[in-house]
Parts: sequence; C-alpha cells; structure tokens
Amino acid sequence: MQGLLLRLSTLDADAESAVRVIAYFDSLLRDHVSVPVLLTATARLAQCPIGLFDAATGRRTRTSPRGVVDSPADTPAAVRQLSSGLGAVWMEREGPAHGLDEIVLERYAAAAEVTLERAAALAQAGQDPALVELALSAETGEAERARALRLLGFAPSTPLQALAIALPDQGLAAGLRAMGHQVREARIGDTEAVLVATNLERSALPDGARVGIGPELPGARAAESWAGARTALRFTGPHDRVMRWSELGALALFADLPEAAVAGLADVQAMERLGEESLAAVRALCLAGSIRGAATAMHLHHSSMAARVARAESVLGFLLTDPSGRLRAHLALALVRLRANLRGDTPA
Repeated sequence: MQGLLLRLSTLDADAESAVRVIAYFDSLLRDHVSVPVLLTATARLAQCPIGLFDAATGRRTRTSPRGVVDSPADTPAAVRQLSSGLGAVWMEREGPAHGLDEIVLERYAAAAEVTLERAAALAQAGQDPALVELALSAETGEAERARALRLLGFAPSTPLQALAIALPDQGLAAGLRAMGHQVREARIGDTEAVLVATNLERSALPDGARVGIGPELPGARAAESWAGARTALRFTGPHDRVMRWSELGALALFADLPEAAVAGLADVQAMERLGEESLAAVRALCLAGSIRGAATAMHLHHSSMAARVARAESVLGFLLTDPSGRLRAHLALALVRLRANLRGDTPA
C-alpha cells in the first residue's frame, strides 16, 4: 500500500480519487466476489470495456460497462500480465487515457490474481459458483460443460436435476446437503441455482422456499433442466411453494407470455378481485373437486363453504361446481401466480 501511495504523486489525477480506487478493489476482495462480478465492477468503474485472460482455462472474456460479456477474437496489445502465470488483464479505452487508468489497471490486476486463485481453490473443492453457471448456461459448449461438470464432481452422464430457488433463499441447498445429497449451487441473477444428483421428492425439500424443479436429465443436458426449473418457479406462490416442470403440462405454454397479456385476461382480472376468503375457497375447491371435500379441508360446514363459493362465482362470472368451471379457475389461479412473478410481486 505504501508503494502505491508513493506513486500517486506521479499521476495527474487527484490522489484522493486514487485512494478511493484502491479502497474500491479492496472492498471487492473482502466480499469474495466471483470472477464475473469482478469484471463487471471494474468495467463500470473504468467506464470502458475490460478483459481477462484466464490461463487455466484458456478463456478470454471481455465485459462492457453495461455488463455485456463476449469473447474477443484477439487480446489487445496493452495488457497487464498476472503473476504466477495466471493470465492477463486489459482495458480498452478509446481516445486518450484517463488519469486513473494506471492505478485502476494495477488494482484490477491484483484483484484478478486473488480472485482467480480463490476460484481455483473452490474448483478443486467442487464448489465454484462460476462452474455451476457454466454447466447451466445454454450458451456453453459441449466440451466446456463437460469440463465444468467434472470439476464439480459430476460425470456428463450423471442424472442431475436443476432447482431454481426464489431469493431470499431459506437455506434449501444447505438443507439438502445436510441430508446427504450431492449439491452444487450458485446465485444467478435474482435466483439461487442448485444442481443435485438426486431425483428429489417433495418430502425431501426443506420447508419455506419457493422452488421450481427441472426434469432429471444427464448432466450434459443440465441447461435444459435449468430452463425447466426456472419455468416451474414462475408458477409458484405461498400456497404452491414447490412446482415441478413435469407437473406443469400445458401450463408451460403460458410461461413466456408478456405480463401485460396475462393481465388482460378476464378470468385473471376477476380472480384478482376476489377477497382472501373467497380466494381460499376457490383454491380448496379446485384441489378437492367438491364443496364437501373443500369444506372438510378448510374445517368449515359445507353450507358455509357453499356460500363462499357462491360469492366467488358472482365475481368470476362462471360456475365452480362443474368440471369446466373448476378447470378455468385452476388455470386462472396459476396465471395469477405467473403474473405476480413476472411483475416481481409476492405471488398470491
């Protein structure tokens, strides 16, 4: 640190700003950020594209300030080599260099060395989140996915299931690991991604989390399981906290509808106008299939349940006592949950 501070006097930029750059990268290291997060954070700080060559994987990654990641064909000539043969980093500034570019590149290089070494240690233990992202990404090549899976402790032919868990996570991955399951996890966007080498039953899942479960497929097709898990998660809610891709059936066709299209459906609008009491009655009736069965499930007299169902029917505009009406109600309930998830609200 003292050596860095001594060199600050040679920079045109304000020394206080340079110290802030040092503190910025120090904070990233304290937070144990992943390699992708380090790249994005550096690009946003520098306000120009930056790159990283990882010698261990041979992969060159370029990240823009907007977080767009691509793979450059050639590494720019002006690079900073990392120690111990870890690779190199670079900045792609158009026009004249900024006063803080040198200190940013230096601290970026130092942070990249630490982050790559940490990632290597995690990979050896099979716990590197970046490997999970590679295994689940639809853009990963076959050979790269196979390598990631092997580093995670899975063979490409191993049957795996992907789980998409709504954040904040209630410790589902840790709970599965405590139960003896082989689990690998990573945070992808606003979702916790989990790979597990087990065909999970509902009873095997710890309570509390909203989770979508993808189909069980060979590890080489993990991206397909992840896509199914994310789709299933969109149909979860407080009363349907676990959803399997295999249970969605034709509902999966609605998963990619725009939120505005779902909101415009008359049955969805009517279902959203119901009070909680009537909504609970509709849910119970859809599950039980009869007013008497729904009354038993809700610990109500059947006449009280019938009255609640009648009030719901007056709002919905169709009967719930026949199979076609219950089918409409079941679909509308699912679409209400879907719309809430598309909006980022707490599903009903």
